[in-house]
Amino acid sequence: MEYSISKAQEEIGKRVIVSIRIKETDQEEYFKGFWGTIHSAYEDGLLVLVEGGSDDKYEMLPPDFDFLVPAKHEHYEFMDGSIAENIDYELYWTESSEAKNL
Repeated sequence: MEYSISKAQEEIGKRVIVSIRIKETDQEEYFKGFWGTIHSAYEDGLLVLVEGGSDDKYEMLPPDFDFLVPAKHEHYEFMDGSIAENIDYELYWTESSEAKNL
């Protein structure tokens, strides 16, 4: 589905969990993540009010509905032991400073 602000506004209030795989080199990788509630919608993406997993108050999601995968579990546990519950969507992506590492 093509991203539009009107469609994105329908997602406000939904809870998301985000898992980001970060590849520094061909061999080195680590994971980070956060969870929260979609707070508002903009041309450049969805603004999430962070509830855990990040020190930032807000995080921005890309303007792409394909990332919004319905949640499969009732709760999710992070490596630090925190638990996120009542999640509507799971989001997964990979980041790298170099395309060759993706």
